[in-house]
Amino acid sequence: MFELQRQHPAAALANAFDIIRANFITIVILVFVGSGGREANFTLYWILGTFLFLLIWGSISWYRFQFSVEEGELRIEQGVFVRKKLYLTSDRIQVIDISAGVIQRLFGLVAVEVKTAGSSSKQAKISAISRNKAEKLKALLRKKSNNTDEAKHAESVEQRKVYALDTKDLLIAASTSGRFGVALSVVGVAFSQVEQLISEEQIIYFVEKVIPQSTDATMIAVSIFAIIAIAWLFSFASTIIKYYDFVVEVRETELLISRGLFERTQLTIPFNRIQAVQIKEELLRQPLGYASLVIESAGYGESEGNSTTLFPLLAKPQIYNFVDEVIPDYNTEISKSSKVPSVALRRYLFRMLWISVPVILIAWNSIPYGVYSWFLLIPALLLGYQQYRDAEIARGEDTLILTFRLLSKTTAVVKKYRMQSCQVQQNPFQKRLGLSNLTVHVASGNQGRAFTVRDIDSDKATGYRRWLSNGNNKLPAHDEYKTANENCHKSDTPQ
Repeated sequence: MFELQRQHPAAALANAFDIIRANFITIVILVFVGSGGREANFTLYWILGTFLFLLIWGSISWYRFQFSVEEGELRIEQGVFVRKKLYLTSDRIQVIDISAGVIQRLFGLVAVEVKTAGSSSKQAKISAISRNKAEKLKALLRKKSNNTDEAKHAESVEQRKVYALDTKDLLIAASTSGRFGVALSVVGVAFSQVEQLISEEQIIYFVEKVIPQSTDATMIAVSIFAIIAIAWLFSFASTIIKYYDFVVEVRETELLISRGLFERTQLTIPFNRIQAVQIKEELLRQPLGYASLVIESAGYGESEGNSTTLFPLLAKPQIYNFVDEVIPDYNTEISKSSKVPSVALRRYLFRMLWISVPVILIAWNSIPYGVYSWFLLIPALLLGYQQYRDAEIARGEDTLILTFRLLSKTTAVVKKYRMQSCQVQQNPFQKRLGLSNLTVHVASGNQGRAFTVRDIDSDKATGYRRWLSNGNNKLPAHDEYKTANENCHKSDTPQ
């Protein structure tokens, strides 16, 4: 039993740091985009003043935050101006995550986040307590009043499997990370504002004195190379920081995923909440024969997109063995498959033309040597052709497998009884060719996830829809989560 008490005072600093981290990109843009002179000083004072205000606010929030556990019920009282009281009983609690951010690790503390079932469930987070208190709190909330001794005994004899990402695979994952695109856009914005930090006279001096033999074409090539190199370094570093010491622990009813260099995060995913599994093959990883595993879970997931990385890097021959050992329900034999018909190739190619031509025209008319941007048509058409080659739908006894590509190739494995809804969509151009899009929706985080295979044969799309909406949709006996297969419907809206 926990009597009413406050968190460690470090919670005030942790709360302020969380707000700053959530708005970090905005702060960076203000620093780089802000003009020089007095306006730059004003921006700096504004940032410092905001941090001081957040620290004061965090201190008041810490003082007003109290928690206790009585008779298996977590009680939290919080709020600066409006006092809020949250009560969570142990039978409603699904997940208890223990993590340690930068601030918590400085003080030898952890954060505890308690989640209840349902995509709209309330969450309770205790930002800074000791590890011993966190473990005691978790044990009290996990304890069942009617079979405490049996639960303790079962936990002590439970056999667990542990899978860790070794250093070699971590380096490969960082070198081929899909974060490169995001890092490239951030670095590009920073380079576009370089004149805020370096004067035009300094740039001219550097060009004339340091590299006098360079030409305009050389300077453009060097700038592009520098942006790409810096973006790759940012992508490499961020992946190392995120997936450092990555460990998956398989328990009787749940998965425990731990990761992080500076911020040690621990995610708990119950097996009965897993809705789908994705095999993602990034552009840089696919030629090397590597992929990552991502799971979609109802009500739970990482903050970005509500998906959870089950394992960041696996050799393709190891993937299905890994799935069979960790989540065997999603290891299925394919009994039927359907490739996209050849008549759909033109649609995949035209789709890439419509995307790339406007970008090429803008570059042609707005930047030096923009005429060379027409060479982008070659990789764009190759990507369209590869999208056509990869598009496929397959099924097992109670499983649908959808394969598609945007930039990266994705294979989504969806259980029939997990599906929320399905759609067959057909626009007038597809109708003339006898093609349709098939989309399957599953629950994921608070938003849901959709998987779509474009331009498959209309009759086959309708057949898959009927198969999904009929037949044996019975949930496993241990699963309490209800799906809505009866929501499958056919839509004739254009796409």
